[in-house]
Amino acid sequence: MKKIYKVICFMLLAVCSIIYDFQKPEALIENQTMSSYVLLEGEFNYQGKYEFDGKVTVKDIINEVGVSKYANLKALSLDMIVEDESRLYLPKYKDVCISLNRASQEEFMKLKGIGERTALKIIEYRQKQPFLKIEDIMKINGIGEKTYLRLRDDLCL
Repeated sequence: MKKIYKVICFMLLAVCSIIYDFQKPEALIENQTMSSYVLLEGEFNYQGKYEFDGKVTVKDIINEVGVSKYANLKALSLDMIVEDESRLYLPKYKDVCISLNRASQEEFMKLKGIGERTALKIIEYRQKQPFLKIEDIMKINGIGEKTYLRLRDDLCL
């Protein structure tokens, strides 16, 4: 007799669980808001996590948060659509910066830690696809976050 009660309770629990599983995700989807964010660093007037909805460009973010008077706007492609969970760094303006999209191999080799092979890799990458932001340099094999952080103030697009 106890086995029958156990089986009935187990069956009832299984049915309730199945019904709950089918109903719960719909309720969660209806209540979720789809917002994206980007981390702003450097000469933006707002630093940190910037949340946005839909598609926005770098220009839209600059118009909303503003930049310091020392910002080097040549370091970013203003028409670029911002990707969710990405990072944007806006360096200070310098009279001399090395353009990721136009510099020669010799100019790249003037940067600390960039040798002949890495300079050639940068040039090969930009021939396939132009750099849209300074952070794209980390897509090059051999350039990680530490190297990027060391070089980012000396680079522009």
